Amino acid sequence: MRDKSMNIKTIVAFSIAALYLSNLSSAAEHPTSVAKTQPPNILLIYVDDLGYGDLGCYGSQTQTPHIDELAGDGIRFTNYLSACSVCSPSRGALLTGRYPQRNGLPVCPNGKRPVWNEHVGLPLSEITLAELLSPHGYATAAFGKWHLGELDLYGPRLQGFDEYVGSLYNFPVGKKNVWLHNEKPQGEIRFDEAHQRLNDATIDFMKQQQENEKPFFIYLAHYLVHGPWSPNAEFCTPEEWASVKKKKGQMNPKALPAMVRELDHHVGLVLSALKKMDIEQETMVILASDNGPWLPAGSAKPLSEGKYNTMEGGHRVPAMIRWPQQIPAGRVSDEMVSALDILPTIARVSGVPMPTDRKYDGYDLLPLLSGQTDKSPRQEFAYYNGLTLEAVRRGQWKLHLPRRAANRVYWAKRKGQYKNLDHVVLNNLEADLAEEQDLSNVNAERTDELKKLAAKTRRELGDWNKAGSDRPKSTYPGDLNAMKLSNLQ
Repeated sequence: MRDKSMNIKTIVAFSIAALYLSNLSSAAEHPTSVAKTQPPNILLIYVDDLGYGDLGCYGSQTQTPHIDELAGDGIRFTNYLSACSVCSPSRGALLTGRYPQRNGLPVCPNGKRPVWNEHVGLPLSEITLAELLSPHGYATAAFGKWHLGELDLYGPRLQGFDEYVGSLYNFPVGKKNVWLHNEKPQGEIRFDEAHQRLNDATIDFMKQQQENEKPFFIYLAHYLVHGPWSPNAEFCTPEEWASVKKKKGQMNPKALPAMVRELDHHVGLVLSALKKMDIEQETMVILASDNGPWLPAGSAKPLSEGKYNTMEGGHRVPAMIRWPQQIPAGRVSDEMVSALDILPTIARVSGVPMPTDRKYDGYDLLPLLSGQTDKSPRQEFAYYNGLTLEAVRRGQWKLHLPRRAANRVYWAKRKGQYKNLDHVVLNNLEADLAEEQDLSNVNAERTDELKKLAAKTRRELGDWNKAGSDRPKSTYPGDLNAMKLSNLQ
């Protein structure tokens, strides 16, 4: 694995214990603080296309007892924002703590442009969570969906992970995918076979590291609840199963509840393994969705829209964190936080210093998680769709920006479902979660304030027609970096 940062490489004289103690509040100040010096295990469960309204603890009628229990044992967020409303940019931002426009992966592979599938991926110059933790004694593994580039150019083992098990991309409807262990194919399997295999790999890795007495970081990226809509029969009602057989994996809202129940079952098995291994207390478990639901399957209620969209339903998703040693149980926070905040928070709790050679877009959430404060350090957020800046937010105020279909990323042009916007729209999310009431004409001061924030964001991160000051200079191999910005969309 190549060394990506002199900051990472040279910080070898510090002991994990000293860093860990220096980064945590003392037990005398916070009853939830730990007295031991061993850094926590990290289990990061990333779910695919799970909507804000799809879990029981978020108001769904679908029963999700295991995930609900996880939420109740820690802190559940009602204002957690994914960095993008579609897969690849969301995942790259999660693992780097940097906006997709900053880390060099603002788009997804596009099957209609084969050169993308070959070259587009998370640049190796980025420092992932695995690369951050590995030099400090962590065993690292990625299990499941990758979607951050081709195996030989951008694969998990080139991005800091000691072990990988899974299939890199989504499962096609009615077809099998190649299953990998590290770089070696293990045959082809169906979508409905993948979920238990992820469980087995996760539990085996946890047991192995317990025997090795090493802390672990596991990135468990489920294929559920993304299509194909093919849940196993045991999770379906008779009506749902009849619909599943009829649709044969095609888009099917009637299959979604069964897929959510199946997800809950598999999350429950991994959580049960933590308990049986007696490492539940010292393991931080994070569960979140990569983006909003793929409508009409799934639900973002009471939010508007879903995946592919910069309305709240595309970005605001379920998220929860449990760590019994530090996080009091039974808390619900409506503070604005983001997937961008996961990396700095994990760095803090693991006692690992952040690299100083690049800018990060996330914040350390430990004071909020532990109850030291009830306020989030995050006050602003930029809603990008591909390279296009479509909205900005400060506090409860969100400003949608003018946009034309011709200037939007390819997934936002599908079926003509996204309309042009010729003027700014100001929403007060505290009073109007559905973003239905435009206040730009009655609150000119707030509108102007957010227009200035948008201009500042464009200067740094760019827009569909301009590169920002912090756009990566060498994002892709070959000549892709010289392509016109419009061609990337």
